[in-house]
Amino acid sequence: MYLILFGVGAGFIIISLIIGELGDVEAPLGFTFFKPKLIAIFMVVMGGLGFLLTPNFDFIGGGGIVLFISFFSGLAIAGLINRFVIIPMQKAQNTSAFHVQDTIGTFAEIISPIPQGGYGKIRYNVSGSVVTSPAKSEDGSAISQGENVEIIYIEKNTYFVRRQNDEVAVQN
Repeated sequence: MYLILFGVGAGFIIISLIIGELGDVEAPLGFTFFKPKLIAIFMVVMGGLGFLLTPNFDFIGGGGIVLFISFFSGLAIAGLINRFVIIPMQKAQNTSAFHVQDTIGTFAEIISPIPQGGYGKIRYNVSGSVVTSPAKSEDGSAISQGENVEIIYIEKNTYFVRRQNDEVAVQN
């Protein structure tokens, strides 16, 4: 039984590495009660520990002791991995993610000059991260390094920008 648990858990981990991660199942109120990766960790720990301990508890009632130790060890290890690895990684991933379209209207700095009709590079801050992207002047004019620009729109991963001064001049 323990060897089967270990094999199924390890097999699931290997398959998920090959084909990608399966999603979690959400319960009401946002409580996640079914995380396949945690179940696989539980199965690997319980199966492996049970398999290793069984020969050492070869007496009447020893099977129950092995079951108890391996079951609660599997729960503890899966819980610790969830608490100290999976949850912090999910929080870090959620805070650093942003949608490219959300950067429209953001101000940036030219770090590689944009020649007339050509491409350069901009640097801007979003979600606490500094990002660089290819850029082109909205009107095709040249923009020097160090100038501040506003992101106007994005097309095929190219950021079209306008000098900050141009916007002020248009408003006056």
